[in-house]
Amino acid sequence: MLEETDGAGSSLVALRAEVLRIADEFVQDSVVMSRRDLADTVAFTEELAKVVEFLQLVGARAVEDQNVAALGESSSGLGWSEPPAPADASASVASDTTSDAATGARRKKPRPEFKDTADYLRGRLGISRTEARRRLRVAADILPQRRLNGEPGAAKLEHLGQALAEGAISGKAATMIRDAVDRVRPVAAPEALVAMEENLTRQAQETNVDVLFTLVAAWEEALDQDGAEPSPELLKARQGIFYKGKRNGLHKLEIAATDEQHEYIATVMNVATNPRIAVNRAPSDHGACPENPEAVGAEPENGQDSGQVWQDPRTREQQLLDGLVAGCKLALATDELPDTGGYRPQVMVTIGYKELCGEISGSGHAVFGGLVTPKTARRIACDADIIPVVLGSKGEILDVGRKHRFFNRAMRRALVARDKGCAFPDCCIPSVWTEAHHIKPWWDGGATEVVNGTLLCSFHHALMDNGNWEIEVRQGIPWFIPPAYLDPERRARRNLYWHAGISEALAAAQAAAST
Repeated sequence: MLEETDGAGSSLVALRAEVLRIADEFVQDSVVMSRRDLADTVAFTEELAKVVEFLQLVGARAVEDQNVAALGESSSGLGWSEPPAPADASASVASDTTSDAATGARRKKPRPEFKDTADYLRGRLGISRTEARRRLRVAADILPQRRLNGEPGAAKLEHLGQALAEGAISGKAATMIRDAVDRVRPVAAPEALVAMEENLTRQAQETNVDVLFTLVAAWEEALDQDGAEPSPELLKARQGIFYKGKRNGLHKLEIAATDEQHEYIATVMNVATNPRIAVNRAPSDHGACPENPEAVGAEPENGQDSGQVWQDPRTREQQLLDGLVAGCKLALATDELPDTGGYRPQVMVTIGYKELCGEISGSGHAVFGGLVTPKTARRIACDADIIPVVLGSKGEILDVGRKHRFFNRAMRRALVARDKGCAFPDCCIPSVWTEAHHIKPWWDGGATEVVNGTLLCSFHHALMDNGNWEIEVRQGIPWFIPPAYLDPERRARRNLYWHAGISEALAAAQAAAST
């Protein structure tokens, strides 16, 4: 339980009581709040947590600066020694000089109760020693250094420290950035370290911790943490497939591959895990026997689709193995492997012109799939070999496809080179799982050109079709503008997972250093 104290401590005691009151109120109101108010409250809570994390760093640093672990919490400066003896005890001891001398000889000098500041924080706050050391480590680099005259100096990581002081980033993000900069410090130039810190701090405010983890790794690799790139001879000596024997009925293989070799292997394996590939296959495809063998592959009764799709029970690791084995089988049988993702079958969708444009409600009709919504038809058409047949109100043919309706191979390669994966902010889906999306819809007169296209995964493709997000092309680059309920300022965003901007930042830092 916190006790009354002076200064900032007194304010925090009062603030804690107020926060507890708000928490109790939130528990009661959360079930009846509007979704907007609920979302705002959750966001404000997160912002408050970031401020608290900064206070934790400040406190840890102050405790270390004042050496509380060794000197103790008492303002008298007596340290962690035992309380003074009672007054009547002194008279008793004074009556026996010899005994007093002997006792003094045996009495040990008082010692601190804690080994160091981290040990003190663990005991005082009930946190782990690892967490205590993390706070001390981060605080040492983001808070101003004290000069010998007692005046505050500059912090090692000023940009990171400022962001933390403003409550703009979390302690987790700050730790990732601080530790990454520290790891590359021995091999990176000072201007590169500043560029790394500044850019990662800015990106931490624009994205989530998962994406930041990837950006941190990219910066470390760019600054060449491990020294010069291994020579081709060294890579050749280390690469290979190593047989580790058979255990529990399974053969163990370890693969050491170059970047190029890994890309080939991963491409083949990921064919089996691509979510765009239909999984409506019988379990017997993977060595399992169905409960009713005669029913496998049978036509649904009355020509109706049962609507049941077999759910793949395999783990991702099992799917990767099956994909690799399938690729090997195909290579043995045909001497060539399929293109990534293959081709979708051609589908003909019949839909009224007004339904297609969204002027009235209605559905389209696919040859095999039955009724489909106009939105579904437009979304699938973005990246499938589909020729739309548009009919007028009397059933007359108004349009049978359009020249250059689909992004051809060359266009898709260009989109992959630019977007690298799903272009939606923070999405990590690779390019082989994406669909080419018309920024201005084709049905609304949008051209099938690279400048009017972008790669989106199936989820974000459907999200964009809802119309809440917008895409704005700036100098040939798609930027995503969120709806006002997510960002009142509607600031344009780009996927930082695929575009960390490391090369540009390093070039700017080097140019600034040379001037």
